[in-house]
This record gives sequence, structure tokens and C-alpha cells, in this order.
Amino acid sequence: MTYTHTYRGVVWIDLERPTDDEVTSLVKRYGLHPLIGEELKMTTSLAKVEFYDEYFLAVLTLPVRERKGEGNEIIERQVDFVVGKNFLITCRTETIEQLEYFGKIFEANTILNKDEKIEHAGFLFYYMVKKIYSGMIEDLENIKDSITGAEKHIFKGDERDMVEVLSDLSRELIDFKQTARAHRDIWEKMVENVDKSIFGGSFSSYMRDIRDQFNIIHEFIGNARELLNDLRETNDSLLNTKQNDIIKLLTMVTFIGYPALLIAAIFTIPAANIPIIGNSSDWTILMIITLIITGSVWWFLKRKSWL
Repeated sequence: MTYTHTYRGVVWIDLERPTDDEVTSLVKRYGLHPLIGEELKMTTSLAKVEFYDEYFLAVLTLPVRERKGEGNEIIERQVDFVVGKNFLITCRTETIEQLEYFGKIFEANTILNKDEKIEHAGFLFYYMVKKIYSGMIEDLENIKDSITGAEKHIFKGDERDMVEVLSDLSRELIDFKQTARAHRDIWEKMVENVDKSIFGGSFSSYMRDIRDQFNIIHEFIGNARELLNDLRETNDSLLNTKQNDIIKLLTMVTFIGYPALLIAAIFTIPAANIPIIGNSSDWTILMIITLIITGSVWWFLKRKSWL
């Protein structure tokens, strides 16, 4: 499906699950290299940027946080950008919230403020990517909020439940980082080549701004992973301490109860002459002996501060 938007002489063509005929038509209309057409037809590709005489191709893989069941999952979305002087083509197979947003504001003709520039399609590309990165930062902030929530539960005694929660958050951050890992190289190439190839002037400063914003995202991921690792260590330490306390308590209970079991075992030996047994008060005597020995063991452990 093809959506066409025009703003101040710049055409944005948004392709969602395009057919081969739609791609072929665009390639002919704008005189694109045949390899561009093949790229737009592909459903998956590596993040990259390629420069041609009058346009460039940028393929971005985007990590999107989506709700799955009771948790969240990082889904990889791909967007292909073909950017020329007066046209911008986006191609995707899935819904991208930020591009949907741009479609709506194009219809309202409010893409930019009065003091903002749109001399060529490069500026439109810049604002799109900025909006996409704002969405990525929002997802990361939500992950950080989940980490903060897990921290509160850790210190409320829910260490066992938090093991799975922290593992899921760690997986999200790993997937997020892996999906966006190639973006830095793309923006370095854009800063070096975009002025020379197409737009001229000082447009590379806009690409540096995007690169800097991605560096913020990269640093955000690093800080979140560091915080998460510290919380996992803390959670594991508290969980181990709690388990050790349980084991210690069970060991002490077993040790305190051992004299009673020993006495019971001794007086059940089928010997010919068992003392006390046969006396009218034998059961009472055995209980008193058992309580005295058990109480003495408990007092000894308490005095040593082992309980």
C-alpha cells in the first residue's frame, strides 16, 4: 500500500507492504538504481547506509517494546529510507508508530514550526529519525521504570519472584542493544558523506545531532544494564542469605530435636532389662528427661548466639 504526502515541495511516499509493481513504479519515476528496488522488496536486511549521486539509502532496524502476555518483548522493526533532494521514500512491513504520527501531522499540514527548515527532504528525514529515537528513549524509560519497580519489590522480600522479572528485563535490554547496534556506524558515515553527496551546506550538523542522540540512547542502555546487574547481584545476595537462614533454621531444629529421637531410639531397643520401662511413671520420666536434654541443647545454642 502506498501513501503519498506533499509538504512545501517535498514529497514523502510511505510504502507499507508494497507490491513488486509499486516498487518498480517508484524506481522508474525517480530513476533509482535497480538495487534500491531490490532492497525495498526485501522484508529483512542489515542496518546500513549507501550513497548514490542524487540520493542515499538508509536501512534502520528499530527495537520496539511490545506487550506480550503478562510481560514485554523487544520486537525488531525495519524501515528503509530513500532520501533525495525533493523526495523521501519510506518502506516497511509493519506499523511504525512514529511514521503513523508523521502521516497524521502531514494531513494537518503542521509538520514543522514556523522557525524550522524544510529546504529539502533531508530535513524531513532528520525530523522522522528524531521522532523515532524519541520513541526508543520512551521505551527505555519504561524499562527503567520497570527496573525501579523491581528494586522496590526486592527490598520488600520478593527476591524469589524478582529472579524471573530481572531476567526478562535483562533480555529486553540485550535485544534492544543488539537491534540498534549498527546505528552508530550509520551516523558516522552520514556525517562524513552526506554533504559531499547530496545536500551540501551544513546538513552534516543535523546528522551529528542524530548521532549524538543515538549516543544518548546507547549510554542510556549501558546505564540501565549496569543498574540491572547491580540489582541482580543484590537480589541474588539477599536470596542466598534468606536460603542460608532457612537451612540454618532447619539444621538447628534437627539438632535440637535429635536428643529426643536418640532417647526414643534407645528405649525401643529390644533388650531384656530396659531401665525405667515397666515403672508406673515410665512415660512421664522419659518425657521429663527428653525435655531437659532438649532444653539444655537449645540454651547452649542460644548462649552461643547460633539461634
